[in-house]
Amino acid sequence: MIPVPAHELPLPLTDLNQVLTTTRAVRWRLDYERPVDLAIIGECLQLAMQAPTGGDAQDWRWIVIGDAEIKAKVAGYYLDAFREHVHKPLTGDSAAAGRDIDGRLGGVREDGQVTKRTDRMLRGAYDLASNIGRAPYLVLPCATRPNPAEGGAGQVSAVYGSIYPAIWQFNLALRARGLGTCLTTLHLYHALEIAALLGIPRGTMQITLLPVAYTLGTAFKPAARKPVHDIAFLNAWGTPLPYLDRLITQLGGAVE
Repeated sequence: MIPVPAHELPLPLTDLNQVLTTTRAVRWRLDYERPVDLAIIGECLQLAMQAPTGGDAQDWRWIVIGDAEIKAKVAGYYLDAFREHVHKPLTGDSAAAGRDIDGRLGGVREDGQVTKRTDRMLRGAYDLASNIGRAPYLVLPCATRPNPAEGGAGQVSAVYGSIYPAIWQFNLALRARGLGTCLTTLHLYHALEIAALLGIPRGTMQITLLPVAYTLGTAFKPAARKPVHDIAFLNAWGTPLPYLDRLITQLGGAVE
């Protein structure tokens, strides 16, 4: 059987391997002009709610922001944080701050210069920061468990481990329907202001901010990743897992 090109596949996508291997962080290719039916957001959230949660607490809360004025205010906080905590350290005179940002990036060479791939990612981040308020919806997942800062490592894992599976299932559900998003956290520099704006109760943690829109085209390639035997160990740290990566096509993902 001749595989169908990814851009010709009907939506929703139903091949799990294809969805898993082609769900990207979408920055450049969000279609800010095409409306999104609120019912699709609800449908994707319903699927996200099938994710496991510690103690079956189901303590996620999701704020779906479609009001243009509120989106603009949230976007303003996001852009301010991007300028102050990403753009300024990378372009200013503060070498220490610049190294801190570099340390979060996976593509910084020994000479301190970013790779072409990382440069493109940063340019995409700037484009997103400049346009995030134009997305049809901003979705803000929150956790209502106790703040992990007040507990130990187990509590930290319980809080984030109980909400990020649902967040990622939301991402996958969007991808299957021709929409995209990108996990962002810069808004958290203004968490108090955003909490006041949206009426978020004290003790509730904002986790990430998701701009949701249709994508410009639906064909996405699997990303270049390190081989499994470089990142997985068998029985003890440092003993490579004896696995040779298969071609993505053998896993069922499209490579268009």
